[in-house]
This record gives sequence, C-alpha cells and structure tokens, in this order.
Amino acid sequence: MIGLQWIALQSIAWTTMLMQNSKRAPLRAAISQTFDGAHPCSLCHIVNKAKSTERKSDVQLLAPKIDMMCVVRVNRLMPRFSHFDYVVRDFSFFEIEYSPPVPPPRFALM
Repeated sequence: MIGLQWIALQSIAWTTMLMQNSKRAPLRAAISQTFDGAHPCSLCHIVNKAKSTERKSDVQLLAPKIDMMCVVRVNRLMPRFSHFDYVVRDFSFFEIEYSPPVPPPRFALM
C-alpha cells in the first residue's frame, strides 16, 4: 500500500513542475509535459524510489491484519409513535339527562 506521504509529495512535485513548465510553454503543453512521465523532476525520482522500496518491504512483512467491524447505530430523536384510541363522547344537547331546577333558586333577602 502506498503511503499518504508519497501521494502528498507527488502532488507537490506535479504542482511545482506544472508551474515551471507553464512559464516556458502554453498551459496545454505544460500539462502534457508534466503528466506524460517522460520528464520527471528530482522530487519525482525520490518518490518513485521510495515507492518501490516500500513495496519490497511490504512483501517481506507478513504481519496479520486486524479486521475491524463497525456496527451501525440508530439514534432516534423522537420516541416511536404509539396509536392511542381516544374515548369518543357525545356531548350533544339531547344527551343531557338533567334539566335545570324549576323554579330558579332565589336568594332570600333579610
């Protein structure tokens, strides 16, 4: 496996090469010359040498890998909906079983 440090260095090398090549040639030619592989810079040589050395050491290294398992966790922000049957009452006028007192109550004045 190629290390991230070599990817970062290769990106820096390509950026530097592109800037230098664009000073001497049009942008299209500079891009072509940078990425064709026929014109590597000194940093490109260092990265290539390091990558090949790293690959050889990876083959010799026989360390077992640990596989990690990630369990998907569900976070609920609201409680589950539970259906509730409300009691239905009929409060219509005709269902009232009592009537107002007759005659209306009077207050006695002293």
